Amino acid sequence: MNTRVPTVSASVRSYLTPILLATLAFGLPASAQEPQPLPPVVVHAEGQKAKISGILVDRQGDKLRVREGDVATHTVLLTDETRISTPSGLFKMSRKKRDTTALLPGLMLQVEGRGSADGTLIADEIHFSTRSMKVAQQINVGGEVVRAQVEANKDSIEAIKTRLADSISHVNARVTNLDKFEQKYYTTVNFPTDVYQLSAPQKSVLDDMVNRLGGMSGYVIEVRGYADSEGTSPYNLQLSTKRADAVVRYLIDEKGIPLRRIINPTGFGEANPVGSNQSLTGRAMNRRVSVRVMASKGAQQ
Repeated sequence: MNTRVPTVSASVRSYLTPILLATLAFGLPASAQEPQPLPPVVVHAEGQKAKISGILVDRQGDKLRVREGDVATHTVLLTDETRISTPSGLFKMSRKKRDTTALLPGLMLQVEGRGSADGTLIADEIHFSTRSMKVAQQINVGGEVVRAQVEANKDSIEAIKTRLADSISHVNARVTNLDKFEQKYYTTVNFPTDVYQLSAPQKSVLDDMVNRLGGMSGYVIEVRGYADSEGTSPYNLQLSTKRADAVVRYLIDEKGIPLRRIINPTGFGEANPVGSNQSLTGRAMNRRVSVRVMASKGAQQ
């Protein structure tokens, strides 16, 4: 009697790979139990230059935690002068400037800087490859995409669906690090069909949010774009990403929010509907960008 072994399509494998990489990078055991503790934190002497390589474990506003293998953990501080780039050009001799929105958990990077009075490493320069950046992006959106792929391939991967969902939930818990933040404000910007540009009323919603920031310290802003179910899934994913980008651009260019305050600006396509896609009202609710302002509990204390 032959036993049929479920196969996984190439498209699903392409999304599973970064999730498995994240599992290894963040020290999650195969049984998907609690994440292993990070190596000891290195204290950098004030003014002393240092150069480190490692994986970005998490980010809290201006501060990053970088894991250097199993040897050490470094706390890295971003400033307005930090130069962030990836190699470019035919022989990778040039540098392409990047902003802090590229600094996602799971990113393999190199940091050059100097020690501060509190022992953190003030980053003068941060470098990483384009490939590493793409892997980090896949890690952060992989959960939503893999779940969609699972639904589309039930017959072939039903046997691994539960285990995969468990792994995704642990990776997401690790990289978002939301337990260290407290939500201070939440708002939604809604869009007409097939539109991603911001209108005056939509800008006023964001203006009100920025006004509420006041003297808040240690805050980050999470931006997520969505679409209704009209049209194809690839198109809706692209449209939701453009909506999130439009909000981020407005906050940075028009309202002066520092780039380092924006985390995980991501489009999720048709995922997480808040209304029924079977009605006009429900679809209008789903065409949105959600914006959350979260403050670091440590900064508030």
